[in-house]
Amino acid sequence: MPIPRDDGCTLTGALSVTTEIERCATIIHGPSGCAHHNFSLLHALHAARDHITTPALISTDMSEREVIFGGEHLLEEAIFEAFSRHPDIICVLSTCVAATIGDDVDALCRIPHDIPVIHVPTGGFLGGGFLSGHINALQTLSHLAKRGEGSLSVNLVGEKTLEYEVQEHYREVSRILASMGVPVHTRFVCGSSLPDIQRLGNASLNILRDPSMVPLGTTLDRELGIPFVDSFPLGMEGTIRFMEEVGAALSLDVTDAIAEEEALQREMVRAFSSLKGKRIRFSTRYAEEGVFHPGYELAEMLDLEIHEHGNPVPVPDPFPVGTHGIRRLLNRWMRGCHA
Repeated sequence: MPIPRDDGCTLTGALSVTTEIERCATIIHGPSGCAHHNFSLLHALHAARDHITTPALISTDMSEREVIFGGEHLLEEAIFEAFSRHPDIICVLSTCVAATIGDDVDALCRIPHDIPVIHVPTGGFLGGGFLSGHINALQTLSHLAKRGEGSLSVNLVGEKTLEYEVQEHYREVSRILASMGVPVHTRFVCGSSLPDIQRLGNASLNILRDPSMVPLGTTLDRELGIPFVDSFPLGMEGTIRFMEEVGAALSLDVTDAIAEEEALQREMVRAFSSLKGKRIRFSTRYAEEGVFHPGYELAEMLDLEIHEHGNPVPVPDPFPVGTHGIRRLLNRWMRGCHA
């Protein structure tokens, strides 16, 4: 039985959003262990992507005393410390401990300030996990945006910032969109600033990272009047379908762009023709028989036999994005099959 992909800490999910915002100070209102664990995790994952900037985190360092008598005074001190760093925005994340003892984090964040002080509830004991924290943070930040003019551009919404190939996925989506004459307006929130978030409403279409972001897409459609496509392009047919959906949503003729992409895909299949007839088995639990997965589409297109004693080949979750993502994956299959 696969482990749910949203399993994990709600706080970590929210931090994967707030720590991506430029000039944002994030306060973790809870024990120091919550901050230390997440700082170590984020630092390690960022280092693996050659991203050496350390997350800007402040802990209120709650102790047993605050668990008994309340910790709102610590949060006030942390907010003042955050202001001393001159950020553009402050995000306050409340932990399970703060939520359990009933600290009124909302009230402290509503006090008028010169910059936004945003409360993102992340008391995971109330239910949810990493994914709910991720979505809650994005939902909360989206309220900073205003309706705009709707220029011919798209927002990329809900990128999983801790994915190993997050930048490769972004470049591939940007390439496909550019082939249709559509620029990326804002990444919500990879590397974005407060002004970027406030200008979300100026795009004419939102492209969600995957269907798990549909609740957020629905919110942005309701509040900003921006429709959405529910996923990045996955698989050969999925990439063409993605282009058709974007073209239809923006009333664009994308016939030539699709023809070029299909030609690119045919060339790619020819380049990996030495895989034809190989026996393979997927070395991942996410590729289950009877369930659609782009891995099966690739196996059929390349005339591969899926067999329990075949060469182990990876089918990563999340699946690589677009045609170039598939090319990277097939290079790994070539090595797995010694082709």
